[in-house]
Amino acid sequence: MADNSHHAPVEGVVAGGLWTCPMHAEIEQPSPGSCPICGMALEQVPSAVASSTSNPELKDMSRRFWLAALFSAPLLIIAMGDMLPGAPVSQLFSPRLRTTLELLLAIPVCTWSAWPFYQRAVASVRTRRLNMFTLIGLGVSVAFLYSLAAALFPGIFPPTFRDHHGQVAVYFEAAAMIVTLILLGQVIELRARSATGAAIQKLLGMAATSARRIDTDGHETDVSLERVAVNDILRVRPGEKIPVDGVVIDGTGLVDESMISGEPVPVQKAPGDEVVGATLNSTGSFIMRAGKIGADTLLSRIVAMVANAQRSRAPIQQLADQVAAVFVPTVIVIAIITFVVWSVAGPQPALTYAMLNAVAVLIIACPCALGLATPMSV
Repeated sequence: MADNSHHAPVEGVVAGGLWTCPMHAEIEQPSPGSCPICGMALEQVPSAVASSTSNPELKDMSRRFWLAALFSAPLLIIAMGDMLPGAPVSQLFSPRLRTTLELLLAIPVCTWSAWPFYQRAVASVRTRRLNMFTLIGLGVSVAFLYSLAAALFPGIFPPTFRDHHGQVAVYFEAAAMIVTLILLGQVIELRARSATGAAIQKLLGMAATSARRIDTDGHETDVSLERVAVNDILRVRPGEKIPVDGVVIDGTGLVDESMISGEPVPVQKAPGDEVVGATLNSTGSFIMRAGKIGADTLLSRIVAMVANAQRSRAPIQQLADQVAAVFVPTVIVIAIITFVVWSVAGPQPALTYAMLNAVAVLIIACPCALGLATPMSV
């Protein structure tokens, strides 16, 4: 059941690139992985080399979300249907069958769909950077395992925990819905980031791939864009993209600058006028001197700004991180204290009551974790 999608080779990944967290830009490493702070999959920083916009994490999370939604919807109806007039669910199913159906529906959600959250929770403990995935993974697993025990072995619970049918209350729907909603947030966020990545790739695709360089002896040669240097003399012919930023020194042309200005009418260019790389020379021919190349061109700077905006955190995310840093360990400590107090001072069977109440603390904290995780996921 292990999920290795975050570490598998990805088609189109630029070798030797830099990987960073979309929520914590200070995290950087030379290979794929997960963020040690929030547990999210690291993304490769956009480079001048066009790469595939396929997003394996989005595909994986989408599959997990749709499966979770498919099973959580009937699970919620079965668990909460008796709130409708006439208690329709109890009219259709016996208490035992109802609990069994909830168990069967919750198993794929709380195992396969929730698996990335368990991985991130374990990673957060290993790195000693507790985050909301710590609480989500802990709360969902505890709620599911407790409910599993209540469904399969109700006799181990004290009589006060069982209803008149002998059934112990289960929390399958709570665990499943938390998983489903967190997955929904992950999918929405990944789609937004994927759309931004596609926009970056579209910008990169606008750049010219070669230039026609005029040597000192007047000989013209087509060279790759990487071989163009500052002050090189370049010829731009009709219908060609301007290779780099520079200045026209001879000739004239009508240049389509809609890429940067939004204005569809071509602009007349004459000696002394500045031209921008990746814009299109529609008619005319001119000679230009290269002024800015590589990362210094306007197009590269636009790409860099978009990429930085994609990786930057909103103020609400910073607040959520600060709250999570206190909230997660606090909940765990409260659960431990609850277990100790009930095991020492609680009624018999004291350990059973202690375990159940400690579990209740974690289950109750899960909706709070969902609320704090929303800025991180949406």
